[in-house]
Amino acid sequence: MVSIAACFLPLADHLGYELSELIALYAGLFGAAPGIAAARIERRSPGRALGRAMRFAVLALLIPLALILLNGLRRPVCDPGGGLVLFAALALPSALLSAAAGVACGFLAPRRAAWLYAAVFVSSLAVALSPILRGPQVFAFHHLGGMYPGPIYDEAISATPALWIFRGATLLYVGLACGVALLAGGVRGAGLALSIAFGGAAAALSLQAERFHWQASVKGLDAELGGILATEHLVLHFPREKKEVERHLLAIDAESSWRGVRAFAGLEAEKSTASALATSGPGPSGPASSAPAQREAPAPKIEVWLYRSADEKRRLIGAAETSFTKPWLHQVHTNDAPAPHPILRHELAHAIGAEVAHGPFGVPGQLGGLVPAMAFIEGYAVAADWPPGEFTLHEETRALRELKLMPPPEALFKTGAFYAESGARAYTTAGSFVRFLWETRGAAFVRDVYAGQAPLGDLAQLSAEHARFLDALPLPARAVALAQQRFSAPAIVRKPCAHEVAGLQREAFLASARGDPALAETLWSRCSELEPDDPTLLVQVGRAQLLRGEVAAARATQQRALSHPKLSLPLRAQLLTETGDAAWKGDDRTAAAASYAEAASLPQSEAAQRALTLRQRALADPPAWPALRKLLADGDTGPEVWLLLRDLDLARPADGTFAYLLAKQLQNRGAWAECLQFITSALARQLPGPLFLDEAQRMRGSAAWHLGKVETARAAFLSLGRDAPPGRALESARWLERLQ
Repeated sequence: MVSIAACFLPLADHLGYELSELIALYAGLFGAAPGIAAARIERRSPGRALGRAMRFAVLALLIPLALILLNGLRRPVCDPGGGLVLFAALALPSALLSAAAGVACGFLAPRRAAWLYAAVFVSSLAVALSPILRGPQVFAFHHLGGMYPGPIYDEAISATPALWIFRGATLLYVGLACGVALLAGGVRGAGLALSIAFGGAAAALSLQAERFHWQASVKGLDAELGGILATEHLVLHFPREKKEVERHLLAIDAESSWRGVRAFAGLEAEKSTASALATSGPGPSGPASSAPAQREAPAPKIEVWLYRSADEKRRLIGAAETSFTKPWLHQVHTNDAPAPHPILRHELAHAIGAEVAHGPFGVPGQLGGLVPAMAFIEGYAVAADWPPGEFTLHEETRALRELKLMPPPEALFKTGAFYAESGARAYTTAGSFVRFLWETRGAAFVRDVYAGQAPLGDLAQLSAEHARFLDALPLPARAVALAQQRFSAPAIVRKPCAHEVAGLQREAFLASARGDPALAETLWSRCSELEPDDPTLLVQVGRAQLLRGEVAAARATQQRALSHPKLSLPLRAQLLTETGDAAWKGDDRTAAAASYAEAASLPQSEAAQRALTLRQRALADPPAWPALRKLLADGDTGPEVWLLLRDLDLARPADGTFAYLLAKQLQNRGAWAECLQFITSALARQLPGPLFLDEAQRMRGSAAWHLGKVETARAAFLSLGRDAPPGRALESARWLERLQ
């Protein structure tokens, strides 16, 4: 019945992680029954009982395997090979162990075998889950129940070395269970030998759980990362090789984010600089009538771990690409990034929220947070973070509503509904909704709801108010077009082969990085077959073909992508730009100009728009081609391009474009003093337009911040925010807050 039900469940309806884990858990829970029955039948022969139980366990696994493969006749067929590996790693060892343990329980306590096995299962599960509750990890390994890899948003799941070693230990426990069964059945010599040999080896491996990455500890993480810095309210753990200046700026950014989140929550009497500066429209300070809550005791310091890479994070604690917080432990875990960190303020909102929500896990929800209210939890963090950009999250949510992609809050905030929606749409909508409540009802109201001390109210009525608020906002066409691209991806539960595609994408990027475009093309093509509704995969196929030199095939692929019904306007602009690049490299100036002109008529990100403007200017300037064609069309940032740009910069004293490009390269390399020198020179000359002026001020401010030149940075960000739209004004205010 479980197998039949799985055929109609999202993610579990094909041979992959979810099905394998479901069968492993089911086998762990109920697989002992045949073993107990075999022990009752073969009272005088424990060996035969073990043989019967093991054969049944293996043969029983063929039923879900056959059913799920047959299910491929009615749905897109994911790779059965990859799924079979996970099935063998998860389901098979659990089935063997439960069968052997069932036989052992049947001989040890014939009348209470089921209760004895239940005690074994529950106690071993408690041991497996306790590190998640007490330590930093989010994965769990259970010999009877399988493996939980971490948050749902990490789509690439594979059999890791840690899993194989763990399953090796599971097979050793199978040997131990067989030895116990033989001992209890009267076969003392063989039973004792098996118990000692397999039990000793299993125990030896289990005692090395942290070494093999089945468990994690704070001490182990600090040994791996090596860098620690305590600030007034935080303890930062980071890679030991992080430079001193980056440590200092991380501390400044983290403390600024801590103050900003507490101001949002109304937990501090004083207001931040950003709150004072961004009061035009609904600003970060919230309604003035909200009285701040006063703390009776200092909050504990929040521990923040920053990992070198997604792979390191996956290996040490799980959740490779997904940042997470354990509010009840005051722990934040995220991947490292240059300051200002893009995720840290959001995660700090979760940690600081534990001062408000006093349940066992420091989050709101039913039964004191035991059933977490995920939409409110994540919406609260997004509203507290309120990330700056070209558009505010209210404007992006308004665009979602226009595209009919916005999930209604009254549905999104129902228990269990949050993860059924696309992550980007769910987070953005929930964040806008909670921010709207904060702006209209006050910080105290949102805080009391988060604490469970006040009801949220009539969700349908609040959702209608939020919708009217959004409808009253101006709707830039660019916001709608960019939202169409950003929010087009469906939820993971609606992707036919989510884990396989994510794994293939990861392999394709790695193949391109090591210079194997042929393999990358094969992998991207397979992704496109599995998810034909995603035109970005076709774009990647075309790029791999271009890297292979297959120009005709790449053009055909690009045409397929351009005719795709779900191609967004920004992605169309990107494709046309790449088509123009190919024509430019082939010295077909007319075709390149036509592609660039068509791309320029379409909305796209500010960065893409700046790069396209440079291409169009360069196309009309053949003397600049040796530098700009290499830089823009080939992506070459080597020393030859640097020298060519420098020559152009010196030869054209009135044009700041080349100084701007040199500054951008220096920024990418972290050469802040030289970057500031060149961008200051660029700002003193002529630049191609307002977008370049904004980016130049942003670069000037960031470089000055890295160099400790606070007044220069302040002047740059004040200039960036002057007469700016709401999203850009918020960016300016956030920077000025850091500079305090």
